[in-house]
Amino acid sequence: MNDQVKKMWADPRFQVYADVLKLEGSRMWSGQGWSYHYIIPEKYLPVKDQVRKALDDLYKEYGVEE
Repeated sequence: MNDQVKKMWADPRFQVYADVLKLEGSRMWSGQGWSYHYIIPEKYLPVKDQVRKALDDLYKEYGVEE
């Protein structure tokens, strides 16, 4: 693994994205389309908070106001 990939994996924003992708695992192919299983709030609320914090950090980093 090269240094750039290691840096990417260490970036907290990438880890938040990886957590969001884990939540996507709640869907299943049901033959005609995607079927979604209910995700309990204990699983998605912490991820939502991580995404909100990461976005706030990005806004600060680039000097953008919401």
